[in-house]
Amino acid sequence: MAALKCEISVVKECCAQLGEGPHWDESSQRLIWVDIFGRSVHLLDPVTGKDEKYNFDGAVGAAVPRRKGGSLVVAAERDFIFLDLETGKQEIVASVDGDKPGNRFNDGKCDPAGRFWAGTMGPEPIPTQVVPNQGSLVSISHDDMSRELFIWKTEHEKMLLTEVITSEPYQFKAGTKERGSTWTEIAERLAGCGLKYSLNCDHTVQSHVDKISISNGIAWDTDKKIFYHADTAERKIDAFDYDKTSGALFNRRTVINVDPALGIVRYDPDTGKSQSYVDLPVRITTSARLTDEEKQEQPLAGSIFRIRNLGTNGLPPVAFNG
Repeated sequence: MAALKCEISVVKECCAQLGEGPHWDESSQRLIWVDIFGRSVHLLDPVTGKDEKYNFDGAVGAAVPRRKGGSLVVAAERDFIFLDLETGKQEIVASVDGDKPGNRFNDGKCDPAGRFWAGTMGPEPIPTQVVPNQGSLVSISHDDMSRELFIWKTEHEKMLLTEVITSEPYQFKAGTKERGSTWTEIAERLAGCGLKYSLNCDHTVQSHVDKISISNGIAWDTDKKIFYHADTAERKIDAFDYDKTSGALFNRRTVINVDPALGIVRYDPDTGKSQSYVDLPVRITTSARLTDEEKQEQPLAGSIFRIRNLGTNGLPPVAFNG
């Protein structure tokens, strides 16, 4: 596997304890990024170098702009927070993983329909050693998004539910033996990928996938029919069939087993094989809590890099439609 002959430059040097969640905001021509352990959200103008900083009370996992403008939705600790960029006001609109106070958000991104998806991870009592299977994947959406969900009735036939039923027993009319089961029980069995929830503007929290160790690397394919999700601790990338209208996920499968030693790598999701890699001047991307000795070995650790001439184009980032 060959290294790509691309152009690598440092946009901002040694600026983060643990930099994450880069999102290019086309309207303002600024890079939104977060420093997880620095407990902050940043808006960086790569032309002038000006970097606006907003501090939070806890670890920040992700931030994306709201389509209405003037504010961001931020995933910090276990809260979804609206941040007013003019006043700095922070409004908690929902919380997750209430039964797991040691959890925190680790990454997030908006889907093609404008829902904000974010995943959590478990406690980290020792740096890089995370309590496994404690995290979950959740999403928030806005008032007028469709609440219709598809679930699989058989292996080859899916069924459209016209309402999200969260607590009342639901009985299938197709002769199945699901009488008395709740929606969450039915969805978990039939979809095979953990509990399924959604958060609307009434601020109720619902989760798509549970038993995640370190939720990371959220993405969709160009056809907007496949959802990809990485679990860093498990060193794998899973794919799901994805329904844009409802946000529902189906047919979970592992498509890539990741070699963490390779850094930034381009994989073929159909074969799971690596195709090429980017040779960055640091040992680990988003490396955290370096010792003085490691810092001497990697003087550019904690920097923001820009990579050009990759031979492929990324998808345009999506703002939160709420």
